[in-house]
Amino acid sequence: MGISIHLSVSKSVKKEEWKAVYEESLKMVKAFPLAELREIDIDGIDTICLVETEEHQETYGWYDEKTRVGWDAVGDYRYMRIAEDYYLPRDLVDDKKYIERCEDAMFGILPAYLDYDWQDKQFDITYDIWGAKTQGEPYHMYLLAIACMIESRLSNKAFVYGDITRGQCVRAVELANEVLDNPIEIPARCDLDRLLERVSAMPLTEQEKIRAFECIYLGNKDVKFGEYIRNYFSDAAFIEYWEKRFSHCTVEQFGFLDIFSDYILWGFDLSDVCRYVKFKNKDGKLLYEDFVKYVMDTKLHLLNKDCSDPLKIDEDESRPYGVSTLFAQLVFIGAKNKKIDRFIPIEEIRKALTASIGDKCDVNNIIDNYLSKEAEQDNIDLLKISTEEDYIKACDQDPSELYKQYINNTAEKIEKIRETYDIADFDYLPFYESGDTISPGILKSLGKSFAFYRSILEEDSYKELMRKDYISRCRFLVDQNSSIFIRDTDWRKIFKDIRENDESFARYYPMVRVSITSKNIAYMINAIVLNDELYEYCFELASQYEKE
Repeated sequence: MGISIHLSVSKSVKKEEWKAVYEESLKMVKAFPLAELREIDIDGIDTICLVETEEHQETYGWYDEKTRVGWDAVGDYRYMRIAEDYYLPRDLVDDKKYIERCEDAMFGILPAYLDYDWQDKQFDITYDIWGAKTQGEPYHMYLLAIACMIESRLSNKAFVYGDITRGQCVRAVELANEVLDNPIEIPARCDLDRLLERVSAMPLTEQEKIRAFECIYLGNKDVKFGEYIRNYFSDAAFIEYWEKRFSHCTVEQFGFLDIFSDYILWGFDLSDVCRYVKFKNKDGKLLYEDFVKYVMDTKLHLLNKDCSDPLKIDEDESRPYGVSTLFAQLVFIGAKNKKIDRFIPIEEIRKALTASIGDKCDVNNIIDNYLSKEAEQDNIDLLKISTEEDYIKACDQDPSELYKQYINNTAEKIEKIRETYDIADFDYLPFYESGDTISPGILKSLGKSFAFYRSILEEDSYKELMRKDYISRCRFLVDQNSSIFIRDTDWRKIFKDIRENDESFARYYPMVRVSITSKNIAYMINAIVLNDELYEYCFELASQYEKE
């Protein structure tokens, strides 16, 4: 599970076309704080550290028998937060793979959405350059800006996709245009008209084009989106499209929610939906009554309802989301909000369902019972639950409402802490300045951790190293380090400190002896090692918590 950016470039791209976008990427790389991991010589010691990304030649292959020129980025140089490596080659175009005329670069990913085999050679039309994990770290946005530039310049010969939103693309284009001489536009998949033009040119059936269009489009697939596609594609194609989508699951399965929600939200008739729904599960159970209750759960009969869903990716959000978002979607899938942002009067719902499945179940009776129970249901405030009766009532609540309460309450607490203290997140510790206030939880963790950090100096190996020269101590740090990724400038400062002041080794020795089991521990160690003001403050903190 991870957050990634994918970039595919058509094998029809010419060398001169690629050279032009590659040169522009170098200009962006120079302007952005991208970082790569490289082994460099510092005081005669080969040291693996973060350096500013720049073009370089390197050898690769089993025996380093090949050479290539390009640039790569594994994180950012400012925050020193890293994930996986992204590489862009200068010489991408392979004469042996060149295809003079081939389909849109988007066409190459269609097996992910349509019933085609990935091994089908008609889709082997792109160089799949990127696809590693950024995990939503800061360098994600800079890489996306470069990918957007490449697609904008190469048009249908390039395609950027992955764990991105429309809001991210808008921001990425802004970042790019701050650097580039000639501005770029947002990717075609963020623009309905431009995307339609590209999809329409693909050799697909009309039904397949609908599926490709809605899967590739990056934006809110709301009522306006529904109006757009209904105005362009034929009724016959939509019948085939919905038959195919609804055939994959029944009312009991989680995937049904997304399909039914799209159908209703995009403006299709409730009276026609029953022609597509599978009313028998694999065990032979009939699901007519379940379907009626499901329709009622979407609250179509209510004019005013909260259709927001914390589990849904916000397409307008410009900040990258992280692995935690995907994890929450998986773990709390049962708490997805079923409510659909469309109003259909209850009498119309009764009429539509009775006409379609009235001979299979007592639609009116099911709806009457549902409405009666709905009227009696109390709204439960999670913060005020105190009795067993409250817990029992909570069990009858809409899971999405309880989850939303939990998320909102948690977000409110976090926001209050952030408003109160200068540093309320561990990843801000490296930027501490004297006088900054730190939230109590982080303060306690930092104080107790530093006390432990200092206790490591009792090890015999530390005392032995203190009897050796500064080069031996520096080499020990480099050889033992496997988890702390800091910059070349930071290592030079560390080596200088150790060379000029023997006692300074006490600050750095523990950093390679501590077991780093979480990001928060890594943030604390980075701050202790790199921030002089915080390091001094930690002595005061440690004295407070050593007594506990």
